[in-house]
Amino acid sequence: MANSHLPQIIVAQLGARMHYAVPVLLHRAGMLAHFYTDAYVGPGSAWHWLTRVAPLIPESWRPAGFRRLRQRRADGLPAARVTAFNLLGYRYARALARAVEARERFTIHRKFGDLFCQAVLRQATLEGDAVYAFQGAALPLLKSLKPRGWRGFYEQFIAPAAIVYQIYREEHRRWPEWEESPLIAPDQQNWLERHEQETWEEADVLICGSEFVRQGLLSQGAAPEKIQVVPYGVELGGYTVQKPPWDGRRPLRLLFVGLVTIRKGVQYLTLALEQLRGLPLEVRIVGRVALKEPGRARLAKVAQLTGQVPRMDVSRHYHWADVFVLPSPCEGSATVTYEALAHGLPVITTFNAGSVVRDGVEGYILPIRDPEALAGKIAHLYRNPDLVAWMSENARARARDFSWEKYEERLTSIIKTVYHDKV
Repeated sequence: MANSHLPQIIVAQLGARMHYAVPVLLHRAGMLAHFYTDAYVGPGSAWHWLTRVAPLIPESWRPAGFRRLRQRRADGLPAARVTAFNLLGYRYARALARAVEARERFTIHRKFGDLFCQAVLRQATLEGDAVYAFQGAALPLLKSLKPRGWRGFYEQFIAPAAIVYQIYREEHRRWPEWEESPLIAPDQQNWLERHEQETWEEADVLICGSEFVRQGLLSQGAAPEKIQVVPYGVELGGYTVQKPPWDGRRPLRLLFVGLVTIRKGVQYLTLALEQLRGLPLEVRIVGRVALKEPGRARLAKVAQLTGQVPRMDVSRHYHWADVFVLPSPCEGSATVTYEALAHGLPVITTFNAGSVVRDGVEGYILPIRDPEALAGKIAHLYRNPDLVAWMSENARARARDFSWEKYEERLTSIIKTVYHDKV
C-alpha cells in the first residue's frame, strides 16, 4: 500500500463529546470512512424533523432532553457517512435520567457501552483501515477489528479511573455535605481499572488531551510509546465579537461554565469568593447544579447560578465576563478553557484541568485545593486592569494556536504517521 493513501477511519462515539469534533475533522481531512453514534438529528437522520418543528414549540414547553437532542448534529457531515442508533440512544438517556446513585449510573454506562459496540459491529458495511473510539465504548471494537488488520486509536479524555476515583474519594471526604457520593462500588472500580488496562493493551495509540492525562496513564502502567498528547481545539468562527477591555470602573466579572460539582472545584471557588467579600465582583455560574442544598446555598450567596443553558446561549455568557475561572481537581483537557481563550478571557485554572493556558501569560495555573491562591489571583487582576487587558489579548492569540484547523493538523498527522508506520 502506498504511503500516499489516506487511512479511512471508522469513528464510534457514544455521546456528543466536543460536538462531534473528531468525525467532523477527519471528514474534512478526507479520512472519515463512517461515523457511528447513539443519537443524531443532523441532515439525513431519522430524527432530523425535530430541528424543523423545534421553532414551533415555545421554549418553556421543551423538555431538557429535547433541547439536548437538538444539539446532536454536526455541520459538514454528509448523511451517507453517519449511522445513529437513535432507539438505543433514547433508551440510554432514559435509563440515566432515572438513575439516582453513581453505582446505578456506572451499570448503565457499562451496559450501553457494550450495546453500542455490538450495534457497530453488526453493520454489514463496516469497512475501513482503522477505528477511533473513546472511553466507555471501545474495547469490543478494538478486539474485534484488530484481527482484520485494523489500527486502533483510543481517546482517553479524562484521567484513568484509579486517579479519578482517588480524587473523588478525597473531595467527598472533605465536602460530604456538598454532594451525594460519586463513588462506585469497589468491585465496579476494580472492573473498570482492569477494563482500562486491557483497552490500553489492545489499542495501537492512546490519544489524550493533556500532560495531566499522560502522566496519569504512565502512572497506571500504560506503554509510554503508545501515548500521544493532542490538545483539543475550538471553532473560532463564532467568537469573533470583541468588546472594550475592562477598565476597572465597574465590578470585575468572573465566569464559571460546566457541571457544578465538587469535581470541578466549585467548593474552592466558593471559599475564595468568601475571602473576597467587599471586593467589587460579579460572579456567574453557568451549568447544571449537581450539589446538595447546603453546598448550593453557600455557593448562591457569592455567585449567580443560571442553571443549565442551551449550548447556543453559552457564548453570550463568555462575552459578558472579564475572567474565566475553573479550579478543577480533575479533568482531561477542559474544552471550556479553550472557549474562554477564544472569547479573550484570562483563565485561572489548575494543572489538573489540562488547559493550554500558560501561567502568567493568558492567566494563571494554580495548585488544586488552594482557595487562598485563587483569591489572591482574582484580587491581583482586579487591582490591575492593564494586566487583564494584556492577558485578554494573549488569550485570543493563544486560541488561534488551538483552532479546529490546528487540532485537525495535529490529530490527522499522528493518525497518518502511525498508520503508515504500521502498514
